[in-house]
Amino acid sequence: MPQTTRLFKKLLKRTDITRRLAIPSKSLEFFPNFNEGHTVKLNIRYEGRVWPMVCSTRKQGYKKPVFSNSWIPFVRRNRLEVGDVVTLYREDDEEEFWFRIEVDRATRAPSVDGNLGVSVPNKAKPKTESGKAFNSAKKINLRLVGGQEESVLNLDLTLALPGATN
Repeated sequence: MPQTTRLFKKLLKRTDITRRLAIPSKSLEFFPNFNEGHTVKLNIRYEGRVWPMVCSTRKQGYKKPVFSNSWIPFVRRNRLEVGDVVTLYREDDEEEFWFRIEVDRATRAPSVDGNLGVSVPNKAKPKTESGKAFNSAKKINLRLVGGQEESVLNLDLTLALPGATN
């Protein structure tokens, strides 16, 4: 059975899904040798597929390791978003080692495809005292939260019972 070491766990921010994934420097000790260079290739397993990633560091000063060009296709193909959490592991057995990534998805707001599906309970009587059909204008504010971004959707709705006319 392989020995598993968690290298890092990171909440994804906008830069992590659009440009590069910054990696904690302490993780470098678990990577293959850079052989005096500033890049190393890692094959990372995720959901039955192997993703080749290139980790690069600065040539001078603080190393600041990142996955960049090879990271973006992974992000797009697996639809990672701001607020998702990625965890990178190294797994060692007696003969070899490999890397594995896990993705914990942020709670997503339901998609809106033309049918919002808002249900408003009807607490009014179907008809007014004069016998006219009930019709009422309502304002509803929906707060949509996705990851660390928040939007407010303001709706002006006219609620009417089925078959009612003005």
